Amino acid sequence: MAIMFGTHILHTVQPGDTVYSLSVQYGSTVDAITLANVLYPPFVDPYVIYPNQILVIPKVISNETVTLYVIQAGDTVGTISQRFSAYPELLVGINKTIQNPNFIFPKQQIQIPAVIYEVETGDSLVSISERTGIALPDILQANQDRPTLSPDVLYSGMRLIIPLQMSENMVVTQPFPGTVIRDNQVISGYARAFEANVLYRVVDDNDVIITNETFTTAEFGAPSYSRFRDSISFDRAPTTNAGVLQVYTRSAMDGSVQDLVQTRVLF
Repeated sequence: MAIMFGTHILHTVQPGDTVYSLSVQYGSTVDAITLANVLYPPFVDPYVIYPNQILVIPKVISNETVTLYVIQAGDTVGTISQRFSAYPELLVGINKTIQNPNFIFPKQQIQIPAVIYEVETGDSLVSISERTGIALPDILQANQDRPTLSPDVLYSGMRLIIPLQMSENMVVTQPFPGTVIRDNQVISGYARAFEANVLYRVVDDNDVIITNETFTTAEFGAPSYSRFRDSISFDRAPTTNAGVLQVYTRSAMDGSVQDLVQTRVLF
């Protein structure tokens, strides 16, 4: 599984852009941009890009794993949310730089709830969808206007945008979908939760509960979205090689599960 750590920037090519100018602008390299977007023969002429294409640009030096989208003229919170299968309120809530959702500006960089997957030999969009638990239409929509992307053929080394599972009030940023988790695995994300209480458990594909319901707290309670982070402890050994991490809240009225986010995981 090749979900990549580090910062990746999603840039819409503008007239006059070159691979070199973008490498300088975003702290990347020509080679990194070329490989991530398959900008080489026989797929395309070397280093050739066209306006309105979406490039995934890996930063060379990064202290965090985050996917940033560069706003272009005509974008709205609604159109960005639709593209990346996100809830508009959540998108605004995890970006403190958006002071007013009706006013976002070209060249502004905002975090989107997505990770970046580097294609390996033998991968297909279907196999990536099945392993990550992310619907194929959502992956295709997030990667619209990517150069050299074909629904039928993927090229080794290309980096795909993979939206994260979320509810309107919660998104899990770690563990990454479709990756192996172990005892003491870090769990993190953003939540808008009453009294900041975030609950989670791990269940394998035999419906055996690997981690009993456990709670952690976000930095702030609702109505703010804020970060939460904890370490997952296994209460028993998995009986299968895959399962789900369930993150949710419970109703203060009747204790029912709300805001459920299920992330596909491996053991």
